[in-house]
Amino acid sequence: MSNSKQKSINSGLRLKTFLNDWMIVFLFIILFALSCLNPNFRTTTNIMNILRQASFVAIIAMGEFFVILVGHMDMSITSTINIVSIFFAGFVVNNGIPMGPAFLIVLFMSIFIGIINGLLVVYGKVPSFIATLVVMNILKGLSYIYSGGLPISGLPSSFGDLALGKLGVVPYALILMVAVAIILYIFSEHTAVGRSFYAVGGNSEASKLSGINIKFVIILAFVICAILSAIGALGLTSRTLSGNVTLGDNILFDVMTICVLGGTSLSGGKGRVVGVVIGTLFLQVISNIMVILGVNTYLQWVVKGLILIVVVLIDSRSKKE
Repeated sequence: MSNSKQKSINSGLRLKTFLNDWMIVFLFIILFALSCLNPNFRTTTNIMNILRQASFVAIIAMGEFFVILVGHMDMSITSTINIVSIFFAGFVVNNGIPMGPAFLIVLFMSIFIGIINGLLVVYGKVPSFIATLVVMNILKGLSYIYSGGLPISGLPSSFGDLALGKLGVVPYALILMVAVAIILYIFSEHTAVGRSFYAVGGNSEASKLSGINIKFVIILAFVICAILSAIGALGLTSRTLSGNVTLGDNILFDVMTICVLGGTSLSGGKGRVVGVVIGTLFLQVISNIMVILGVNTYLQWVVKGLILIVVVLIDSRSKKE
């Protein structure tokens, strides 16, 4: 094969890889531009509202991203969100614990949940889907036992600033999301431990032979997911100033859609934190414009389902190629 032909093939492969990695960015720009044709969409208030609503979902999705990156799946994020929300509210409202210590307690709770998930998968050899599904149901039961299935209201009004507060016109939630995204981007792209997530998800056997502690990486992925789920849970809780055992019930589907939409391969080893953030904004813009246009809520679920099917099919096709 001639050098010129080889260079042409290599250039084509690089272009294809570039488009696969960043297609979501181009699609988001097109979607946003088209949405701005609607005067109700392009107001500063509405755009800031989109960013605020997307922020905590993005943080939760970034946690799931690390689990998917190592080739697994965490179904327990819904119940992690629920139990963090209800226990945090209970500690503050019912037990009079200050918000700082209460935050630390639920943070350690989430770390413990992540470790349990990781241990079941790594040492118990239980498929992650089943292991985290079991943990999800246990956590859900504990949440209902603790709260009796009722919301716990009465959190301090200052706690609401986490979700509703602003620095000028910029929501605090957006600032927190950007800070988390920057930290995770640096961690995943520019540290040895972070890059090992890609190695483990891409080829676990080769990673093991190269000296990577696969078990540690997988457990760490579940811990990161649980921690970010807890942070997201507190943000969602601050919107209503009450803990709720159903807070995270409808978020798993959106999170999975966001991760795949953002370019994360369900087989592991491929994806970027930036893609997850853009995927969150993409889905939030679609939801927002459908609300503005008066699209039926149930039809919105259908649209999101179709989006997930399409991106999964694209992911499957790219793996075959």
